[in-house]
Amino acid sequence: MTVTVVRPPIPVTLAHRPVQGGLVVPWINLKLADGAYDFRAPHRAKVERCWTERRCQICGERIVGVLVLFGGPNQIDTMTFDESPMHPVCATYASKACPMVAGRLATYAATPSVSQGRRGKTCPDPGCDCGGWVPSPGETPGANTGAPAHSYWSVWADDYVLAVRPDGTLHGGQLVGQPRRVRHVSDPPAACPAGAS
Repeated sequence: MTVTVVRPPIPVTLAHRPVQGGLVVPWINLKLADGAYDFRAPHRAKVERCWTERRCQICGERIVGVLVLFGGPNQIDTMTFDESPMHPVCATYASKACPMVAGRLATYAATPSVSQGRRGKTCPDPGCDCGGWVPSPGETPGANTGAPAHSYWSVWADDYVLAVRPDGTLHGGQLVGQPRRVRHVSDPPAACPAGAS
């Protein structure tokens, strides 16, 4: 299956971020020792900072006022999210740039992420708080490998409280009060029939 790469215009508020393949690299993504970034692997400590310091996962800046969360059916049902918050402008960009959120992929990637391979064996920053290229507590690398994609919604909200797993590790955030709005972003395309290309 061929996926069309969409490169939406980069907002002025993201001009300070590095770009790879014509796309803004989100603040939470891992930087590899060779200087490239892994779009499919988040930096655990940065994800936690997004939740605990109310930072945007795309630009890394603090969020003052309304925030946006992306989620699938399970997140919408419980209003508990594992994808870090974003500024509205950053979320609008991500909804077009990210192939999963934009609904351009029928399944999650069937191969390991770049950081799980040879290129991800060494962190480029010896003082980094990433904990190495290891999964976050409660996560299994490649758990979604090849799984069907789901629909996405954006939830605009004022605040959240931290959501913690039974073992005490950070899961993400749960909304406080009613969301300002919930918008359907995308549905995944129909999967290709077996043998089709």
